Amino acid sequence: MPESQQSNDLAVARAKATFPVAELTRYIHGSDQQAARRKELANLVANDPVFKRDGRQVAISPTKNNARNRNLMPLIGLSRVQEVKQGLAMSLRLYQLKEEHNLTKEEMLTCMEFVDETLPITLHETAFIPIIYAQGSDEQAKYWGPLAEKLQIIGCYAQTELGHGSNLSELETTATLNKDTDEWIIHSTTFTASKWWIGGLGVIGTHALIQARLIIDGKDYGAHGFIVPIRSLKDHRPFPGVKVGDIGPKAYGGFAKVDNGCKENMLMRFAKVTRDGQYIKPPHDKLAYGSMVLLRSTMIRAASLVLARAATIATRYTTVRRQFNVPTSRRDAANPKLETQVINYPMVQARILPIIAQVYATLAASKKMRSMYDDMLAELMVGDISSLAEVHAISSALKSTCTTLSATGVEDCRKLMGGHGYSYFSGISHIWASYVPSNTYEGDNFLLTQQTARYMLKQIKLATTDPDKVTPFSKYVIKTVDQDAFQAERCCVQDASDWLKPEIQLAAFEHRAGRFVVDLAVAAMPKDTIWSDLNLECWRLSHAHAQYVLARSTVEGVAHAMEQGLSRKTVLVLKRLSDLFALHTIQAALGDYLEDYYLSPSQCQSLRLQIKSLQTALADDAVTLMDAFDFTDHYLGSALGAADGNAYQHLWDTVQREEINQTEVVDGYKEYIVPLLTRHGAAKI
Repeated sequence: MPESQQSNDLAVARAKATFPVAELTRYIHGSDQQAARRKELANLVANDPVFKRDGRQVAISPTKNNARNRNLMPLIGLSRVQEVKQGLAMSLRLYQLKEEHNLTKEEMLTCMEFVDETLPITLHETAFIPIIYAQGSDEQAKYWGPLAEKLQIIGCYAQTELGHGSNLSELETTATLNKDTDEWIIHSTTFTASKWWIGGLGVIGTHALIQARLIIDGKDYGAHGFIVPIRSLKDHRPFPGVKVGDIGPKAYGGFAKVDNGCKENMLMRFAKVTRDGQYIKPPHDKLAYGSMVLLRSTMIRAASLVLARAATIATRYTTVRRQFNVPTSRRDAANPKLETQVINYPMVQARILPIIAQVYATLAASKKMRSMYDDMLAELMVGDISSLAEVHAISSALKSTCTTLSATGVEDCRKLMGGHGYSYFSGISHIWASYVPSNTYEGDNFLLTQQTARYMLKQIKLATTDPDKVTPFSKYVIKTVDQDAFQAERCCVQDASDWLKPEIQLAAFEHRAGRFVVDLAVAAMPKDTIWSDLNLECWRLSHAHAQYVLARSTVEGVAHAMEQGLSRKTVLVLKRLSDLFALHTIQAALGDYLEDYYLSPSQCQSLRLQIKSLQTALADDAVTLMDAFDFTDHYLGSALGAADGNAYQHLWDTVQREEINQTEVVDGYKEYIVPLLTRHGAAKI
């Protein structure tokens, strides 16, 4: 296919946009200034030689023909030692850029995002420093905070052990108070107590924020955080009694540049220990989870951006890829001899457009979650714990649901791209390998759902005793108190257009989640009930609640866009995305709605019709909806998803730069191929 045709296909797609793209970019990133600054920072990273994408070909001089996209591809082919060393080089360069360009803390974190690698200093910036300020006393924050921010110490967050992960209460590492020396003795009681999967500990970390069970006079007070020196600041050697090392390569090639380690400092903003060894418990038992809430709130935004990158690549490539000359309602009337654009097939639209809707729904939820976290943190600083439980429950539910959606969606994007999607140079493999661990860290996505389920059981109990105290996102449980009325509830959709009413959509999500809360409460009622036997019920309740929060956040996001004065066209496309997310999510769980007759068969049929109508209405905007994120080619890291649309030329050029293609006869020909060909004598042809 001519290169000009691919560029033209993408240009034509962009010309079909029904809304001003720049306005949507402003909505996504907050303002024109913020969007422009992000682009500047993206280019700052892309143009720096330390962050070039073709690290394996450094010694190869590119030809004039293939130099054009040297910065498109992810780094591959390095040894483990080379990977870690390169991660260290990238880390140093980031801090140099911060100083050279006087970057703010947030701008530096944005540059880390555009590097598109999880680096040895990632957890220092995203966990170690924030936890010091959130969990440390004022004195501790004043002492440790500046040291960490100036890189005079480099920290990591050490919770997971070789034998334990999410179960904080059973961590084997102990911190025992020695009253005689006024010291904490940190002890790995067995080899399975070794801290494991600790980003930054293996090579770079000088200090660790260790989660250990606090022991005073033989009494166990549960897990608490301690800042522990692990390496000398003079020569970087581990202190006596400390053994550190790298745990080796990770599955799928993700996190290659992270040195995950095996392994007056207790953080005391909330729980405290006096000089004489008296333990003062925190005002709420969930305060210890504050650091997790912070990390999970940032992970929800990351889920949106990760899926947005994959969807951008898939949308652009399916637009320029033509396969078969099959009539569709969206055929290229101007040139019927051309093969059909893949994105014009209804089955492709039915797969990619809901993913795009999920991108925007997750983005809306991330904004809501971050706002809730910031408000909660401000309250905690003055001793107000009223919002802690709800924020913890919602962050747990959204982390599980959103990271699952994104990891699954990235893989679906790869499938949409056909055979070339399996190539590493599509960029999808790198995105997926780097992202899929998110389904496990900071709370396993299946286990984590129990946190939300337990919280919702408390809410339904509260609904029967003091409904005014039920928290905002749990108000729907109040309707379940009158079981006769609740079980009689039915969806009020009369025709397909009714499905576009936000109140009808949210009522459906509320009914489903409310029923699951009741089901779990009934199942948990018998005194001999074993909680672990209810794991499946917890899982489906948590996801139902998260989907309600996602749908509600999206609806509120559309209303907020109107309040901000966005144009009617932009608000309309956001409304369509909100509708598609809600209706596609309902359709994916139709069995739940049919189970208690909330939906009728005819309503299910009208639901499908409305989803198809929405997909048709959004089809012309697919490319520009992803363009609005304003990703650079360097950040996308894809030969097939570049902004100019020249997918096949970029893929060809990238393959030519492979080391194996730099010689006509492969290394090993004489040693291995010749013996194979001459085992029975040379062929006479």
